[in-house]
Amino acid sequence: GYFGRLNWNWDEKYFLSGSYRRDASSRFHPDNRWGNFWSASAAWVISKEDFMDDADWVDMLKVKASFGQQGNDNIGNYYAYLDQYTVTGADGVFADGTLVYKGNPELTWEKSNAYNIGADFSLFKGKLSGTIEYFGRQTSDMLYYKSVALSNGYADIPVNIGSMTNSGVEIELNATPIKNRNFKWDIYANATFQQNKINELAPELNGEY
Repeated sequence: GYFGRLNWNWDEKYFLSGSYRRDASSRFHPDNRWGNFWSASAAWVISKEDFMDDADWVDMLKVKASFGQQGNDNIGNYYAYLDQYTVTGADGVFADGTLVYKGNPELTWEKSNAYNIGADFSLFKGKLSGTIEYFGRQTSDMLYYKSVALSNGYADIPVNIGSMTNSGVEIELNATPIKNRNFKWDIYANATFQQNKINELAPELNGEY
């Protein structure tokens, strides 16, 4: 595989980052072996802008966003696109092979697009801080072992079965309502709201997997 990354920031106020990778996997047929994946992110520290000078109750305010692609080849078998056999014999003579693994030359990378947008903040001299973030992940060409009739001579076959989306909101809050020489009271809270949706399944699965 190949990998490259670039980071840039200006005045600790504007941040950009990007990466690219190209990977190959022996689990897939040579026609499907290579996958290309990239990511990009940006952040803006608004609290460092001149127009925020009068907002002395804001210690730090940053908005951020990112998008990234990932590939997954975790299907278990190192040569999942090939039919695989066991061969037995004696006295140097080999008998016919027995199929022990049914490969799929159409198999390809499972791909995920992950994205998020959110904000980090600290207010009132650190008495209230936290993060609010919307996130999502769309996965396509999901890898799966599809069960088949044993009369075929094998129990399952590796396939790309479809796509699904995970999305939600995550909130983390930290508060220090009381802080003095003798006593400090910290409060921490977080919550996550998430939704999962199957977008598509391979037609041959008939809506089941």
